[in-house]
Amino acid sequence: MKTYYECIPCLLQSIIRLFKNGLVSKKKQEIIIKKALRDLSKNAFNYSPPNIAQKMYKIVKNKTGNKDPYKDIKYKYNKLCLGFYKELKNKVDRNINPFYEALKLSVIGNIIDFGTNHSFNLIETISTYEDIDFAIDDSGLLFNDIKNANSILFLGDNTGEIVFDKIFLETINHSNVYYAVRGMPILNDSTKEDANFVGINKLVKVIDTGTDFPGIDFKQSSSEFKKIYTDADLIISKGQGNYESLSEVKNKRIYFLLMAKCNIVASQLGVKKGDIVVVSNNKIYWD
Repeated sequence: MKTYYECIPCLLQSIIRLFKNGLVSKKKQEIIIKKALRDLSKNAFNYSPPNIAQKMYKIVKNKTGNKDPYKDIKYKYNKLCLGFYKELKNKVDRNINPFYEALKLSVIGNIIDFGTNHSFNLIETISTYEDIDFAIDDSGLLFNDIKNANSILFLGDNTGEIVFDKIFLETINHSNVYYAVRGMPILNDSTKEDANFVGINKLVKVIDTGTDFPGIDFKQSSSEFKKIYTDADLIISKGQGNYESLSEVKNKRIYFLLMAKCNIVASQLGVKKGDIVVVSNNKIYWD
C-alpha cells in the first residue's frame, strides 16, 4: 500500500503520543520532531506507511537511546486484557457459535493501537462487543479454510489484543499453527516476550519476523519466517500494518482481520472508519 497525504499526520501522531505519555524528555522532543519532519519531506511518498513508521521509530530510538519506549504500556495492556480472559473465554465457550464469537473478539481487540491517529476505550468496547457486527464478513469462508488447512500462519499485531487472539487459537484448536510476532520492539506491536507472557507459546509455535518492521517486509524478514510463510496453506493477518503490507498479495490465501482505523483503509475496503472486517484477499480490488 502506498503512502497518501492523509497518512502523514497519522505517522507524526504516533511520535506525539510518546511525548504525551511522558516517554520522551522535553529536551529531546523538538530534536525528534524536526528530524521526523525533515525525513518525511524527503522520503514519505517513496515508502509504504509501515516503512515510514519504522523509520520514525528509529529516530526516536536513536535520539533517546531507548530501544523500547512503549515497554511499560505494552505490559499494562497485556495485564489488563489478561484480566478479562476468563470471563471472555467462558462467553465464547457458552456461545452457540464459538468460532464466530472468538473471531469477533479477536478482531475487536485490534482497537488497541498507539501507532495510529486513533483513540479508543477498551473497557467500553469489550462491554459492548456482542452488539458489534462485521462490516465485511468472510467468517464462513475462513472457517472452512481453517478446517482444510494443513498449516496456518497467524500474523499477530498489538500487545493486549494478543490475549483475544489466544482465545481464538484455543477455539479453532488446530494442530499446526505458527503465531508470528515482531522480531524486535516497534511501537506497541507484540514480540515473543509478549506472546509468551500471555501464554500463546503453550498453544502454538511462536515465531518472529526477524525484524522490527511494523508489518511484513520480506526484504527484511528472516529466512525462517519466509519459509514458514511460503509453506503455509493459510495466512491469517491481524491489523492495519499487516494489511498495508500484504493487501496486494494474490498468490497466497490470506484473510485480513482488522478494525479500519483510518479513512484511507476504510475507503479501500468500502467500509466506515471504525468498522471491523474479516475479508479474504481475493475480494480486495485495486484501481
